[in-house]
Amino acid sequence: MSSSTAPQAQRPLSSQNSLVEAGGWPFLITAFIGRLPAATVQLGLLLYVSGAGLSLGLAGITVAAVGLGSAVGAPLVGRLVDHFGPLPVVTGATLVQLLSLAALLLTVVNEGPTALILVCAALVGSANPQVGAIARAHWSGLARRRRQPRLISRALGYETACDETSFILGPVIAGLLVGLLGPNPALLTIMAWVIVGQGAFIVYLARHRTEHGAATVEETAAGGIGGISITKVVPPMIVCLCVGTVFGSTQTALTSINAIRGTEAYTGIIYGFMGAGSAVASILVSRLPERFPLSLRVAIGASIIALTCVGLLSLPGTPVIAALFVIIGVGVGTMLVSSFGRGERIAPSHRIASVMTMLTTCLVLGVSLGAALGGVLSVQPERGFMLTMAAAVVGVLASIALHITKPERPATHQE
Repeated sequence: MSSSTAPQAQRPLSSQNSLVEAGGWPFLITAFIGRLPAATVQLGLLLYVSGAGLSLGLAGITVAAVGLGSAVGAPLVGRLVDHFGPLPVVTGATLVQLLSLAALLLTVVNEGPTALILVCAALVGSANPQVGAIARAHWSGLARRRRQPRLISRALGYETACDETSFILGPVIAGLLVGLLGPNPALLTIMAWVIVGQGAFIVYLARHRTEHGAATVEETAAGGIGGISITKVVPPMIVCLCVGTVFGSTQTALTSINAIRGTEAYTGIIYGFMGAGSAVASILVSRLPERFPLSLRVAIGASIIALTCVGLLSLPGTPVIAALFVIIGVGVGTMLVSSFGRGERIAPSHRIASVMTMLTTCLVLGVSLGAALGGVLSVQPERGFMLTMAAAVVGVLASIALHITKPERPATHQE
């Protein structure tokens, strides 16, 4: 690197538009749009199967199959991205998703076997291209190349906010499509949405191949089988598992409360308050100074959730629950940004996507665990919130493990 370019590579990340300067608008826009289809498909299939005249029970199992497929496929997708680069992997995954959705549609229309519906749903989940994880890996690569440690902390906060926004918008899009168009046209529209959303990200990747390449032969050889320290990656995985359990348990407890009170229409709106709180916290936490280590941030976020659950155990009125869900969202956002931040710092340069997808997998498994246990416990809604509190307590314990396994601080990172 010449002396004329070195100062630019190491300049501090100070302006408010620094993410735009570093990543560029095409990346920011397409990476956000590219993750929306995945957030739309899961609820879309739930509404499609139930709206097509099949049982609600089968619809629920179909969604579970999507989640299980995603949990199994995510680590493989991450490893393939690290080895081949994101372009061929995202392209191939999108094709598999489209073929699986088409097969599911044909199976339902022709009254095919239930097992085939579930297989197609699992394939849809396993072919999730993990756009969020790829985006996080790209930010990490930029921060390491530019030697800008502040870039990754802000970027991870931004990415978590994008995830939360997609989790809010995705179900809304799915509900509108099925409600306005009917089951079969809605599923066809969702397939078109996959083409448009993920296709936009594919076009971006195709135009920026050099920035999103695979790991070099030297990096792969240096990393051995993975180059990932299990003792260091397990604590952030546990944190993500706890956050997912919070998501799943609060969903079921909130659904149960509103079903008892006859206010089912408020469920999605109130749950959206949690996403809003998480999105705001994700951006703010990423700007905290260095003296607040990631382990402390996780402990604070988990403590916020646990203490807020004390208020939820009394099953207050709808406005109070909405306010408390905003506070829980603050804790969730704090934990998520911190866990992904630790994952980025312990990941070798050629295994960043793998680590990010491992954390995403734990988040998905946590949602499934929380929803399953919460569904049993939430016959009495306060018991569902007790599960949320238990997940937060485990999160506090995980923060201790994060502190104990604190990695050595690389030159391009901050702890």
